[in-house]
Amino acid sequence: MKKISYLLIFFMLTGCGYEPIYSKKNSKNILIKNYILEGDKNINKKLVSLLNLKNGNGQELSSYNLILDSKKSIETAAKDSSGNISIYKTTISINFSLNSLDSGTKIFESKNFDASFSYNSVKNKFDLSQYQKTIEQNLIERLAEEILIYIKS
Repeated sequence: MKKISYLLIFFMLTGCGYEPIYSKKNSKNILIKNYILEGDKNINKKLVSLLNLKNGNGQELSSYNLILDSKKSIETAAKDSSGNISIYKTTISINFSLNSLDSGTKIFESKNFDASFSYNSVKNKFDLSQYQKTIEQNLIERLAEEILIYIKS
């Protein structure tokens, strides 16, 4: 009886239709002809390397211009009683656009992506700047995942 129940559970799990998000099957074949990067250069370079979109040399039918406009801001979220900053908020905004090469400036896909993170201040300014770089990298990775999911769906 145990073997039958295990077999039944196995067939139920294999027949549920699960597919990985990043699977190659049924994904859009997007070929990037040109990259137009505006805003923060470091964020754009990291995003392009994380997105890992194909760059084409020839004139294919489904090639696009990728436009990334990124902005980073570090704001004061709270101050203590003596007026020193106690909480910072880092926000990264990305305007993502794919323009078709065939019709000039026709927008194929366009969306804004935002990610933010609040954190406590640190007395040592070097440690604070290192922590801010780590937070920036994590936010960029999160935004790259969101963009990939948006492109693949």
